[in-house]
Amino acid sequence: MRGKRFYDGLDDDVRAILLAQIRNLWTHASTAIEGNSLSLGETAFVLDEGLTIAGKPLKDHQEVVGHARAIELVYAFLDLPALSEQELFLLHQAVLTDHVADIYRPAGAWKKEANFTNAMGPDGRQFMREYPAPARVPALMAEWLVLLNRAFRMEDMDENQAAACYAGLHLSFVSIHPFFDGNGRMARLLCNLPLLRSGYPPIVVPTAMRREYLAAISVYQNGITDLPGLSSLGGLPQSDAEKQFEALCQEFAREGRELVSNAFRLQEDRKRGREGGI
Repeated sequence: MRGKRFYDGLDDDVRAILLAQIRNLWTHASTAIEGNSLSLGETAFVLDEGLTIAGKPLKDHQEVVGHARAIELVYAFLDLPALSEQELFLLHQAVLTDHVADIYRPAGAWKKEANFTNAMGPDGRQFMREYPAPARVPALMAEWLVLLNRAFRMEDMDENQAAACYAGLHLSFVSIHPFFDGNGRMARLLCNLPLLRSGYPPIVVPTAMRREYLAAISVYQNGITDLPGLSSLGGLPQSDAEKQFEALCQEFAREGRELVSNAFRLQEDRKRGREGGI
């Protein structure tokens, strides 16, 4: 099953360069949000040349290689009729390439222990946010996969629908927080699947907007009455915070679309050159 692709119509060499640019941007931006120290140029060098950067942690190299492998899996998933737990677990294993085996912190399986993050409340005070209990994750993720697969079958979204789709899937996924680690990277990969099937490049959160991105998610989650006890996605709020996150996603989409526009502009210049006998 093959729908539109954002690179359709490009010559092989132009398509290869565009895909490398998207891979580099997507990998750098997503891993940088989690604290990876490699710059965009260093990320491209590691992925293109297979070499390490002197003075940079081995873990950071492993993260970008794992994320790039995860992108290849995402593209492969586009030909499937639907996604299942198995695809999510394969993707998680790729994302956590540097992971040390631990039965309590599994790669390629739902979390076994409760997980937490530091958050800021509406009163400006810090608190510890607890995500849904591990026992609730399988049912919640079964619901989430229904939403993902419903969007995955659309294939003809406009730009506003694409941003809303990405935002809704993203907020619900990170609120479930189904894995012990890698939830942000997984969300930023998986929630792009419906967009890619509709012919859009991925939405990539710019490193310069990391603070706005994380703050918007936190504000949304502040509106969930009992996040640890969440038993159904129907318990998630439909709020102004979700609309604000959608608006941010519209901004996040720009850089990827600019890369695609530049590639097609180059293609057109090449075509005119051929027709003119240059």
